Amino acid sequence: MFFLSLPVQFVVGFRFYRGSYDALSSRIGNMDLLIGIGTSAAWIYSSIVTFIPGFFPGSETYFETSAIIITLIQTGNLLEYITKGKASEAVHKLLSLQPTMAHVIRDLVETNMQVEKVEAGDVLIVRPGERVPVDGKVVEGFSAVDESMVTGESLPKDKQIGDEVIGATINKTGLLKIQATKIGQDTVLSQIAKLVEEAQIGKAALQRLADEVSAYFVPAIILIATASFLFWYFVARIGLAFSLLSFVSVVIIACPCALGIAIPAALLVGTGKGAENGILLFS
Repeated sequence: MFFLSLPVQFVVGFRFYRGSYDALSSRIGNMDLLIGIGTSAAWIYSSIVTFIPGFFPGSETYFETSAIIITLIQTGNLLEYITKGKASEAVHKLLSLQPTMAHVIRDLVETNMQVEKVEAGDVLIVRPGERVPVDGKVVEGFSAVDESMVTGESLPKDKQIGDEVIGATINKTGLLKIQATKIGQDTVLSQIAKLVEEAQIGKAALQRLADEVSAYFVPAIILIATASFLFWYFVARIGLAFSLLSFVSVVIIACPCALGIAIPAALLVGTGKGAENGILLFS
């Protein structure tokens, strides 16, 4: 068990030690610090029991405890990564629906050009069955436009002069002339992609809350564990081994293994159900 736990504790779990170092350098507590202390305490205690029999009362080891905690939390991180990857893939598919060419009227002549060259204020022609190249405003014509890819509305929406249209939506019936109002990174689709990227970089609200709580929770646990050691050693005078065991027990019990797997799992299930119903969630 000692040799099997080595790679899990110090290779798979290295990120927790790195996070603990960053937390100590910043003089704040976080989940990595508590996980690092808890799993290290269990592993070091078990190593002492293994190689110095009789030092602690009892002969039980907890190598599997530290390994399972690290594995569960890393599994949670994997689920979170998969969730973000699916969201990113969905957005890339959405962006791929945007047409690459547009029919632009310049100097009273219709010209086919790449969407990237369209400028704000240009008038574009969108024929029935074509996708709207960029966000714009209808200046001539009447038609029904399928906006389900963005709004989720299954029925096409009637568009007339003055109405806004969204890039990559489908013109269903009549010919429209639109004036480009938003291009490039300002379009609705690009803004959705930007929101997804920001969500991937940041943390979910529950995760941010967990880190905020950890700033107070981690020092409190360390104080309680230290107080437990001092009480049993100096007041109860029960011996060094049992006092250390009390310290280790408090830290291990406080280790938030359930939280590490629960939050990403909840995010995975929630976003998956949302995706089934055409809903994108941003936190």
